[in-house]
Amino acid sequence: MTELRCETLRIPATDVGPENPLPDFRSPSADREVRVDPRVPEEDRRYLGWRSGYRVLPHRLQDKHGAELRDTEFTALVLENERLRATVLPAMGGRLTSLYDKAAGRELLENNPIIRIGNLALRRAWFSGGVEWNSGQPGHHYLTCSPVFAARIKGSRGEPALRIYEWDRTKRYPWQVDLHLPPGSDFLYARVRLLNPHADEIPMYWWTNIAVPETENTRVLAPAGQAIRFDLKLGFTFVDFENPEDVDHSYAVRIAGSKDIFFRVPPGQWPWIAALDGGGRGLFQTSTPRLRGRKLFVWGNHQGGRRWQEFLGGPGSAYVEIQAGLTRTQTETTPMPGGAEWTWTEVFGLLEADPSAVHTEHWNDAWRAAEEALRGTIPPERIDEVDRQLAGATAEPPQELLFSGSGWGALERRRLAVRGEADPLPGELVFPPESMGAEQQPWLTLLEDGALP
Repeated sequence: MTELRCETLRIPATDVGPENPLPDFRSPSADREVRVDPRVPEEDRRYLGWRSGYRVLPHRLQDKHGAELRDTEFTALVLENERLRATVLPAMGGRLTSLYDKAAGRELLENNPIIRIGNLALRRAWFSGGVEWNSGQPGHHYLTCSPVFAARIKGSRGEPALRIYEWDRTKRYPWQVDLHLPPGSDFLYARVRLLNPHADEIPMYWWTNIAVPETENTRVLAPAGQAIRFDLKLGFTFVDFENPEDVDHSYAVRIAGSKDIFFRVPPGQWPWIAALDGGGRGLFQTSTPRLRGRKLFVWGNHQGGRRWQEFLGGPGSAYVEIQAGLTRTQTETTPMPGGAEWTWTEVFGLLEADPSAVHTEHWNDAWRAAEEALRGTIPPERIDEVDRQLAGATAEPPQELLFSGSGWGALERRRLAVRGEADPLPGELVFPPESMGAEQQPWLTLLEDGALP
C-alpha cells in the first residue's frame, strides 16, 4: 500500500532572507570560455560553453541569508510504501531530502540534519543533501531555496503519487517531476518532463544532483573507461580510469581538492551510477537513455573541502554527489527544438554487490560487476516498461494541490489569454490565479491597463 501525506518537519536552519533589491546582470557573453585538454575528444567539445554564460534576471539574488541556526518548521510531503519512505520539501525547490529503505533499515541519501544556507547557487542561496532538481541554466537551480508547486496525482496502479512542478521565468517553459512509489516497490521512480512551448529552440539544461554519504571506502562506479575532469585551475582534463596517472578517482577520499568528474558513458550503453561502501552496498541511480550524462562531485580530502562539508552539514559531515544529466558536462546546454517535449524516467534504490568484485583494482571488472548486480536488481528492459506505464500518469490532472509555488505561471497564462494567444502549457500543470501576489501585481496591471502602476 502506498501513502502520500503532509507532515511538519522541524529542523535547525538558517533563514534564506529577503531578496536583494538590486539587479545582478548577466555575463557579457551568452557563451562561456572554457579551457580544454587536447586529449578531450572532439565530440565532447561541441557544446562546451554554449549558452552557459551566467544569467539570473529576471530573478533577484538570495544573498541576504542569516547565519544563525534556529529550529524551523517546514512542510514535508512523505510518499511511503511497505519498502521505502521518501520525504520532499516543496518550500525548498522540491528537494528530496530523505529516501529511507525500511527493509534494509538504511538511509540511502545524505539526509542533512541541518539546513545551512551557503552562497553556491545561481541566486547564491543553496544547501546540501538529498536530491536536487536543476533545470534551465548551468548551476544550482534558481528555485533551489524557493517554493515550487506540489500536487497529489494518481499513479499507474491508482495509488497516490507526488508531482512537483514550476514555470521557469528565464526561458519561459514548464518543468515537472512526478515521483512514483508503487505498492511493494523497492525503487523510487521520478518521471521528468520538459516542454518547450515556443516556436524557436531554447538552450536546455538538466542535472539531477544526488548527495550520498561518504565513507572511507566509498567507491563511485559508472559504465565508462574514461572521464572528463574539471577544476577551476586547470579547466577540463582527461581521466583514464583503466590507466590512472595519479590517483584512482573513483574513491572520493583519495582526491585532494574539489573536483567534477564526468564519466564518458559510451552511446548505446545503459546509463547508471552507484556509490558503494566497503561492503558493496549503497545507492544507485539509473534512467532511460535520454539522461545520458553521469558525474561524481567531491569536496576533496584537504582541509578546505572538509571545512565546507562541516559548515553545510555539521560536525563530521562527509558526503559526495552522484549526478545525472542531459549533457556530457555541466558547462554546456543542449538545443531543445521549438514545440519539443522531452521525458525520461529515473530510478533510485539500494544496490548490493559482491564487495571484492566492485572494489577490485581493475576498473573495468569493478564497474561490470556492479552492472551485473544492477541488472539482477532492475534490468533496463524493466525500466523501459515502467517508463511506458508512467507515461499516462504524466498527463494526469492533479487530484489535490498540496503546496503553492510562484505566481509567474499564472501570470503567463493570463498574458496568453489577454493577447488571445493559444495556451501551449499542459492543462495538468495547474497555476491557479490565486497564486499571483504582490510580485506579479505590477506586471498584471501593465498587461491589463497598458501602464505600470
